[in-house]
Amino acid sequence: MPKREELRKKIQIGDWGLVGRILGIKTHNAYMSFLRPTSKRFPDVVAAIEKIVENREKLLTNPKNNIRVNKRIIEKPDF
Repeated sequence: MPKREELRKKIQIGDWGLVGRILGIKTHNAYMSFLRPTSKRFPDVVAAIEKIVENREKLLTNPKNNIRVNKRIIEKPDF
């Protein structure tokens, strides 16, 4: 269970909605499936939330990605 507790600490607002969209289920169902290890969808929910957390951390820690994005935002605002 330590893996699940570590994931729980890294989850942010909006992650459950994204998991729901990925799996084609409601946000609340995604959250409840995560809380119930015997749930049919539990492995899919855990895999999806792991991928979301992993990608967020990768985007935030890789300076090369952030430089390009920040440069584009500063040079060409959409408004």
